[in-house]
Parts: sequence; structure tokens; C-alpha cells
Amino acid sequence: MRTAAGLLVGAVIGLAWLLAGNRGPLYLLLYTLATVPGWPLGFALFGRRHAAGWVAGALLGYAFTALAWWGAIQLDLTSFAGFTLVWAAITAAVWLTLRTPATGLIALPAWTRRDGVGLFFVLLLVPAIAGPPFLKVGSRDASGARLYRAYFTADFLWHRALVAELRRFDFPPRDPYATPDRLNYYWTYFLVPAVISETFPGRVFDDTERILLLNALGAGVLFVASLFLAIWIAVPHAGPAAAATLLAVVAASAEGAYVLWDLWRRGTPLAAVRQLNIDAITLWFFQALTIDGLPRSLWYTPQHAAACGLGLVALTAALRGSSASGAVPFSSGVALAAAVTFSPFLGGVFSLIYGVTIVVRWLQRELGVTDLGWHAVAAAPVVLATAWCVANDMLSGAGGALRLGITPHAYRAIVVVPALALAPLLLAALAGCLPWRGIRLPATGVAGFLIAVPLLLFVSIGGTDPIWVGWRAGQVLLVTLPIFAARAFARLWQMKPPASVGVFAALLLTGAPTTVIDAYNAQDVSNRDRGPGFRWTVAITRAQQAAFAWVTRETPRNAVVQMEPTTRGRETWTLIPTFAERRMAAGLPISLVSKPAYETGSQRVRSLYGTADPDEACGIARRMRIDYLYVDTSDRALFGDRAMAKFDAGGDCFSRVFRNDEVSIFAVK
Repeated sequence: MRTAAGLLVGAVIGLAWLLAGNRGPLYLLLYTLATVPGWPLGFALFGRRHAAGWVAGALLGYAFTALAWWGAIQLDLTSFAGFTLVWAAITAAVWLTLRTPATGLIALPAWTRRDGVGLFFVLLLVPAIAGPPFLKVGSRDASGARLYRAYFTADFLWHRALVAELRRFDFPPRDPYATPDRLNYYWTYFLVPAVISETFPGRVFDDTERILLLNALGAGVLFVASLFLAIWIAVPHAGPAAAATLLAVVAASAEGAYVLWDLWRRGTPLAAVRQLNIDAITLWFFQALTIDGLPRSLWYTPQHAAACGLGLVALTAALRGSSASGAVPFSSGVALAAAVTFSPFLGGVFSLIYGVTIVVRWLQRELGVTDLGWHAVAAAPVVLATAWCVANDMLSGAGGALRLGITPHAYRAIVVVPALALAPLLLAALAGCLPWRGIRLPATGVAGFLIAVPLLLFVSIGGTDPIWVGWRAGQVLLVTLPIFAARAFARLWQMKPPASVGVFAALLLTGAPTTVIDAYNAQDVSNRDRGPGFRWTVAITRAQQAAFAWVTRETPRNAVVQMEPTTRGRETWTLIPTFAERRMAAGLPISLVSKPAYETGSQRVRSLYGTADPDEACGIARRMRIDYLYVDTSDRALFGDRAMAKFDAGGDCFSRVFRNDEVSIFAVK
């Protein structure tokens, strides 16, 4: 176990060093300190001597730190000393209030060295999967351009812009694509890297890009650990739990195997997989819903991974916890509430799964009617967290965007998704549903399936890609189906160990091509070809970098710097908020729920850039309260010299303040 733990620690610290030099391990230390406030609650639930106590405590502690720092901002304690004082206060309050027993309130099977080896072994997946793509984010080519692979341009670059907004400590945060509107997004997870990067002495962590990658690395370790433990607690055997975790993380989808077979059948070179979104073949080939594999949670959406981890903590308590008092249900509610603040949709889904788990346990005669009443206590923190999200405008517009009813994508998904997107994991899970004398079906797995499938088929969000709910509902399936898979592996191992190994190997070989291809493509910044409507790799040129650096250095932090958004598409839609760290008056953000202000404002900006009348352009700019205008070669190519002449001529409205070979920046007088 010590060897396995040493390999894991070495791999994580080594990757952190490669990402950020000596600042990498230092940031991981600060990340660890941010988890400390939750340790006593994790120990109270699962005990000091059990891995579940440490993992649950770390997930809860990160949430406690984020919420405490939100409070510090409300109190205007926005210095490093102020944030440290608030962190110390919340840490002392929790540690002095809760005991840290060796065994917790929830009775779990004894944790052995074999279990520890299994946990550390599967956690090695995190640096192995995250490392190569993370090391290529923002890498430079021979010309000095910085390279960003799709789909880092959709999520990661938005997260950079979000952290830049949070670092201003203007709360509630403003929408950087429709200032001065409030931001309607769940930003809680990102408060920790924002505070550290903004206030740590010496501006040691001012490289937001590296900090977000390091933070995602820590979140990924806790997420995969929580997944392993949720499986192990339902099926307490190290080997089957590790096998099910491996299957869920690296081999849940048969899309890669299908594509390889299809290319071989048609005589097409296998290198064609570089031009495919391999984990979305159900959408690309069959126009059905798609389910993003768990590696994409590590690469692109760590906030959702953290919410899943917290939800799994609550489900573990629901499966094993005694309801002799309200302590365990209330603690579960705290974990669910934290999940809601990180990802309201996922937090709400896990809250539903928690409730259904309790009902299933009651139907299985594990709980009585009185127990149902005690477990209702878990709802109180969730209601408070939801109210907090509403008060901070995180959910504004989300309710009106929800659509109920089966969509064409969902209709096609009934066959395609089980056959491709979930095939290896689903086959193992179905085998795990077979009767096993003396052992009931795990209630958490049953509840997860009962909630996730209707969401997948009957719920969508209007105004965005109809597949967004499919991603989140699919994520729930990917973290609950492995519980059944572990049950199948455990049963088969008891009956025929060689057969168990053979079945696992066959499923792994079927599912692994998807992850291998996806991981290769995620780091392949050498692919400059165009995909369907976007380039696979976006290059930020040296000239653009110089312009963004000038904006960051020379303009006021609350300045409104505008680019023309309508022609940027899915590639450079967030140039100014991400790289210049300034707000825009209008933009078309692909990572946020659409609202009319984005489209109407962007059309006004298009008129500003397209008109040849300097007075008209000046009037639009002033009415939109734009301080600076960004113009690069793509704008000049689109609108032509006649339209651009109004900026170059200057006059009473526009004054050139920056220029290089590609970019000009004009101040609006």
C-alpha cells in the first residue's frame, strides 16, 4: 500500500511540477489546506481510520472554504490576511465543534491494505488521463502562437474568463458577455482558485491558466476516489470495486471500437479518428443524445466532477447510515447542499436520488416509517442552498429554459445510447442485477437508474444544445451503474475467478478505444484542420497575445473592451474576457444559457463595426458604454477598409491607443 501511495503522490506532484514548476506543488499544498475545514465532518461520518472519512472530509472542506470566502467578500475582507482569517475561523469552528473519532457514525466494513492498494491504483488514472492534455493547454508552436484544443475552447477558456471576473470581488459577479448584467452561472467551485490567484503574496499564482489546471487535478483525484468508495461501500471487495471503477472511467463506451470497425470495414485509414469527436458518435452518426465519458469531467468540467463527488458522499450515507438520530441525514444534506452550490442541476439530481434511495431501502425493509421522517432532515440544507443560489442569480432563466417531453435526440437515444455510449458498462451492470442469494440490489444504484433515465429521455434545456441534460444525466448513470458492475464481478469471482478476469478484460478492450482516442485527440494541438463549424485547434498569435497583455496592463480593470462577436463562432468567442480579462458589452457565450441580451447586443455591435458612418458607430459605442474597441485582421477582412476607416480616421470619438501587425485597439472618447 505504501508503494501504491508513493506512486500516486509522485505522479500527482510530478504532473503539478510539469504544469507550473515549483508553484505547482505549492498550489497543491494550498488546495489541501482548503479541504481541512471539512475533515472533522468526514471523520464524524466515516471515521479517521477509513479512506471514506478523508475523501468525504476533503470534498466538504473545499466547499466550506469556498463558501467562507464568499462570506469574506461580503464583509469586504478581500486581502490575503482577511481570507486567511476567515478560513482559520471556519476551520477552528468545525474542529472544535466535532469530534474526530477513529470510527464514525456510519458503520462500514473494515478498511484493509488490499482496499488501500485498490484505491491508490485507480487514482493513478487521474494523472495518467489528465496529464497529456493538460500539458498541451496553451502550448506554443514555432511562431510563438498559443494553442488550445477543442473542447478546451468551450469550457476551459470560459472558466478562465469566469475566474478573471471573480477576482474583481464584485458580488454578485457581472456577466462578462453582457455587462452590466448579473452573471447567471454557478461559480462557487471557482472561488478558491480566484482568491488564491488574486491575493497570494507576490502574485505567485497570477497565471490563471495553470491554477485552473492544478485545481482540476485536485478535484479529479477526489472525484475518482469518491467513485471508488461509493462502489466499494455497496460491494466491499477491493478487486471488483477497482474493476468497476476502471470500467466506468476508461471503458464505459463502445463508440471508439465501433468507429475503428467502421473505418476498417470501409477501407478508410484509421488516422481518420483524429477528425472525429469520438465520444459523441451517437450524436454525429445517429443524431441521438450523447453521453460524455468521465475523462471529460477531469479535463473540462471539474465543477461537475466535484458536485458528483459530494453527491456520492451523501448517497454513501443514505445506503449505510443509521437514522437513529438526525445527525447522519443532516450531514448528508450538507453534502447535497454543497453539491447544489457547485452544480445546481447535478446537486438537485443527487438530492432526488438520495430520497429515492431511502424509499428503496424502506421497500427492502431495511428502514421503518420513523426512519423516513429522520431522513427528511436532509432536505433542510438543500433548500437553504437552493435559496442561496437563487439569491445570487445562479438560477435566473434556468427554470424557463427547462423543457419536458421526449425530443428527437432522446427518441433515437433509446436504442443508440445503450448500444454504443454505455455498452460495456451497461452489460456488466445488467449482469449485476441478477439475483444473488442473501444480497439485495444496492439501493443507490437502483435510485440512480430510476432518476437518470427519465432525465435523459424527457428533459432538455431550451435555447442551448438539447444534449446538455444528456451529459449530466449520463454522468449520473456513469457513477451509479458501476455499483451493479462491481456486484457482477464479485459474484463471478466467487463462482469462476478465471471467467471473471476474462469478462473484465473483454469489456475493457471493448471500451478502452474510446478513451484512448479521446485522450489522444484532447492533446493533439498539431491538428489544425477544420471540424464541422470549428477548428480542432485554435491558435492565439503572438500579435494577439501582445494586444491582450497591453489591455490587461494599461486599461482600468472595470473597462469595457469590445470585439465583434457574431463572426467568431465556437472558436474565438471569448477572446477578450479570457485573455484580456475585461468585460464586453455584448457577446455570444456558448457555455451559458442563451438570453435575448446576447443576440440583440451582438447585432448592435455588428452594426457598429459594419457601418461606414463614424457618427453612427460612435453613437452605438457610447450608448453601450464601450471604453475600447478591439480590431484584428479578421474584422478588416470581413468588414472591409471602408468600414474600418472610421476607426483609423480618429476624429472626435475614436483614438488609436495600440497597434501591431495584426491588432489595433481604439479608445472611445
